[in-house]
Amino acid sequence: MSKAVKPIRAGPPVTAPDGIVVYPIDLTPCAHLALAEGDIQPGHTYGIHAHLTLEQVTYVLSGRIRAITHDPQSGQTHEIQAAAGESVITLPGHSIQFAADGDTPARVLFITSPPYPADHSDTVTLDSHRPMTQAERTGLPERRDTLPPEFRGTSDQPRPETHR
Repeated sequence: MSKAVKPIRAGPPVTAPDGIVVYPIDLTPCAHLALAEGDIQPGHTYGIHAHLTLEQVTYVLSGRIRAITHDPQSGQTHEIQAAAGESVITLPGHSIQFAADGDTPARVLFITSPPYPADHSDTVTLDSHRPMTQAERTGLPERRDTLPPEFRGTSDQPRPETHR
């Protein structure tokens, strides 16, 4: 059954593991998608992180961002700049780091599938842009077991590059 939904913020802001303040958006009845609005402040470079199983689209609502990504399959690191109306796609296992590009804050919409878990169990913080170690990936089998079957693919499979 389809239904019109007016997305609303689902409570107080939350600080993500990379340090970005995000505002979760209630998408009830969606089971396979999550949305959050984020504020990327100028003069601040946020922490490097990777997601174990989820794909993330970072859509710029206003301002400009700079994203640094690392593709573990190719070993390449890329810097991507995106303005309002553009997006950065991050695949499972790829590291990502954000900064505002300029002297004004950027507002972004984080779209994740499967949904981002409230306990941050899908996020690994990293000290540099590199592939995750086996120890950092230890939660991957547990995380996969909690997902619906259509999301249980492996992040070890070849994936396209993070792009905009």
